[in-house]
Amino acid sequence: MKHYLLLAICMAAVSLGGCAKESGFPEATGKGSVRAINAIPTSPTFAFLIQERGIGNVTYKSASSPSSFDDLEYTFNFETVLAGNQTQTRVASQFLDVEADKDYTFVISGAIASPDITLWQGDVREWADTDTVFDSQFGHTAASLGAIDVYFADEAVVPAPGGAIGTLAFGEFLPAVEFPEGDYVLTITAAGDETDVQFVSNPITVAARSSFLISVFDPDANDLSPWSVSLFNLIAGGSSLLVDADSGPTARFFHTSLNFGATDIYIDDPLTAPFVANHMFGDITADLPVPAGTLPITYTDVDPMTSILLDLDQSVFNGVHHQFYIVRATDGADAFVVSRPDRRSVETAGKLSVINTASGHDLVDVYIGLTGELIDAETQELIEGLFPLIPFLPLTGDPIQLSLAAGSYEIHVTVAGDNTTRLAGPIFLDLSLGDVREAIIYENVDPTMVDFVFVPAP
Repeated sequence: MKHYLLLAICMAAVSLGGCAKESGFPEATGKGSVRAINAIPTSPTFAFLIQERGIGNVTYKSASSPSSFDDLEYTFNFETVLAGNQTQTRVASQFLDVEADKDYTFVISGAIASPDITLWQGDVREWADTDTVFDSQFGHTAASLGAIDVYFADEAVVPAPGGAIGTLAFGEFLPAVEFPEGDYVLTITAAGDETDVQFVSNPITVAARSSFLISVFDPDANDLSPWSVSLFNLIAGGSSLLVDADSGPTARFFHTSLNFGATDIYIDDPLTAPFVANHMFGDITADLPVPAGTLPITYTDVDPMTSILLDLDQSVFNGVHHQFYIVRATDGADAFVVSRPDRRSVETAGKLSVINTASGHDLVDVYIGLTGELIDAETQELIEGLFPLIPFLPLTGDPIQLSLAAGSYEIHVTVAGDNTTRLAGPIFLDLSLGDVREAIIYENVDPTMVDFVFVPAP
């Protein structure tokens, strides 16, 4: 009896061992690298997933960080929040058999609800310590731009027939090309016509043993150049904007201090003539062109100048909109708030940004809801238990931007943590899909109140 039992156990062990050796599961032999780029100008953020696991989020003109995966088969998915929805919808899926030592970039373009997925494939580069070159791929992700020629060379080299790295139509890319480390300028021209220049970047310095992808995009409201170009680090992740050499910065000045008084603003040193004259409380300038670099900003009393009210240096950058607010802090000191507005329109929602400049109110709560849904019909007070969409908005802090569904809204401002002490409201806002609105909370001559004011478009 014991003999047959022992034989049965041995046979079971042999059977199990044989199954393990003949398993149908694939075995990985290496890894490939994967990322996604969003090329839809009016899109919300897309979630990028491998199977059902999120591996990154991509806004327009951005890429997810490179992720390494075994050389097996996967389905990569894209999800986003469509107009009228509160949860994410899966809008695209792409099967990929990952190969070892290959680099893959998914480019999402077209319509948001049913986007197109284009796959760019290259090699994962392994660098030696002695290498003195870098490599770069070049892509075309600007749907409204025709076919282009790409030049990448020293700034002294003028585009000439036969000098282009290659020609690209929308959705195409050029495989990696090696370059010696050094300073380079990217020039984009119409295909076959080196005189029809579309974009010329400022010089950039590129170190050896780096791998990049440089791609052109359609501009949005944040851009000052006719086309937008991003440089993506294929190894470390991250990106930077390549600025058009002809696109300088702009500055928009906001006077939000009731007690600061009328002022002239200078941006030169020594002071010569006011850049903005007689700037008064509540005044907002247009987007004004200014020189890039360190900008000497001086506020004085109005002409004839007798005293300097505020004097500071501020860095401004080519191709960027800057907004400057003069604010009186609660302690009486003058504060200077700097922001870079996000003006890009998103077709699935509206945007509203709010800044607190009301001296005497270090923190406020901002309640935003559909018209008629915030006020108790009997008491005419805010409904108890509501949560502010912008809680504890600080004085002299950066503007806070919200994404909101299309609709008719009412807005109330209260003392922070106390919705029974209303400072302003109701203020009404009709918001459509794609709208981008800005608002300022100003101080009022009555310290128990504030003014909530929408900012005109520049």
